[in-house]
Amino acid sequence: METRYILSCDGGGIRGAASAAFLEKLETELGIDLVDTFDLFAGTSTGAIIVAGIAGKGWSAREVGELYNYQNANTIFDKSVWDKMLGVVQTEPKYDGKGKRRLLNKNLGVTKLSNAKKPVLMVTYDVEKRRSRVLKSFKAGSFKPGTITLAEAADASSAAPTYFPTVKVGNSWLIDGGVIANNPALCAYAEAMKLFPGDEIRMLSVGTGHRTRVISGKDSQKFGALEWMRHDLMGIVMDESVVEYQMSVILEDNYLRVTSDLEEVSDDMDNTSRQNLRDLKALGESWFDNNRQQLEQFFA
Repeated sequence: METRYILSCDGGGIRGAASAAFLEKLETELGIDLVDTFDLFAGTSTGAIIVAGIAGKGWSAREVGELYNYQNANTIFDKSVWDKMLGVVQTEPKYDGKGKRRLLNKNLGVTKLSNAKKPVLMVTYDVEKRRSRVLKSFKAGSFKPGTITLAEAADASSAAPTYFPTVKVGNSWLIDGGVIANNPALCAYAEAMKLFPGDEIRMLSVGTGHRTRVISGKDSQKFGALEWMRHDLMGIVMDESVVEYQMSVILEDNYLRVTSDLEEVSDDMDNTSRQNLRDLKALGESWFDNNRQQLEQFFA
């Protein structure tokens, strides 16, 4: 029986900068090569972009972190002056998605999902079929891996409703997998059971921080559609805590979850200010510092 390591990365928009910073410190402090160490990678939304770089292209966490620099972040979340003026009353996606797609194509190139360096899956949702679509490098599943590029898969998985337009992949229209599985750990575990039967499974699950903004329960009784949108409905839909519970019960000590509350850091998915990017990097590094002992035991 072998020990199989799985890396699972949550969605959370620009907060993926914290995940990347944590992974970079994990690499440098513990001397871990992510591509060599992990046997399966799973990502949703910004987490899909992270695992596309690591498992798909064989990048180091430092290289992944460069995707979240100031220039790139503002290429992904780029909107016109008119869009900025419209604010919450806009009737179209907040961003047109062209900058994100251009950046993914530039960095991930034309590499096919089937040519990923290690097994990887990315979670999406098919709006026409009304069901999940898990894009995998190692099995046909919903799509043949040889027909999809890493860039297409990551673009679809990160197409958050209200933020980015729906993405067409083949004949399907896909959106951010965060609407069904912002934490893709359970998806990864299900696949691991088939890929590595009889082996011990250890999973490192990396979050993007827990939202802490207060929603008044009493006031929420009167919320309509607009009020719910103003009070972080997307954040509620994409909450990952139920998967945390499920995986901690299933894997017990073999499941290590790394994240924290977002008390001093913006919980917005598109705050690309220089200060917020610095704060996110510091947050991710603190996750390593606060979990160093558990991480050393996890990889022992």
